[in-house]
Amino acid sequence: MSASEHRDRRNAATPARIFGLTDKALLWRGEDGSAAAGQVALADIAQVRLSVEMAGQQSQVVCRVTDTQGEETVFGSMRWAGVGHWEPAADTFSALLRDLHLALLPYRDGIRFIEGSSMVFLFVMFGLGLALTGVSLFFFALLFLVREQASGLFLIAGVVAGVWLTRLFWPRGPKPYDPETYARPATPREPEPADGI
Repeated sequence: MSASEHRDRRNAATPARIFGLTDKALLWRGEDGSAAAGQVALADIAQVRLSVEMAGQQSQVVCRVTDTQGEETVFGSMRWAGVGHWEPAADTFSALLRDLHLALLPYRDGIRFIEGSSMVFLFVMFGLGLALTGVSLFFFALLFLVREQASGLFLIAGVVAGVWLTRLFWPRGPKPYDPETYARPATPREPEPADGI
């Protein structure tokens, strides 16, 4: 495996894995060394999708690598550590992501590099936002306008939340990106001078 190993676990139903690279494949193995082992040859990768997803109350970057058979391998910048608990792993994630993009540059013409959430996810969340807006508007009109009860004003929060969800998850297609963007090593920031110097 490559020097950049990344430990990851997506959720309670998936095993903990250690990801790494060789010059020919993206590999993973279980933390015990053998369980859940697998690989996808770099030449067989058809798509790399980067997206931002929730990890408890925080968000994380997730890389989804899909091969020509449609099998998907997923790893992210945070790893599941228990119910509602996620551990940051951005340092090893970014190193593996950089090395993966470097390794895929010779194959770039046959790979679709895209950023953004899947359309299914966006439509589901957009639909939830529309439903929340519709239900809140209906009961606001029923309680406040028809029955003239002031408690109907509380449903304005539901309308606002529903409109916010529909705007946030407005369905839009994924955007292609240049793999060289992520293949570059991170440039270290120069320290800022201290006050009085």
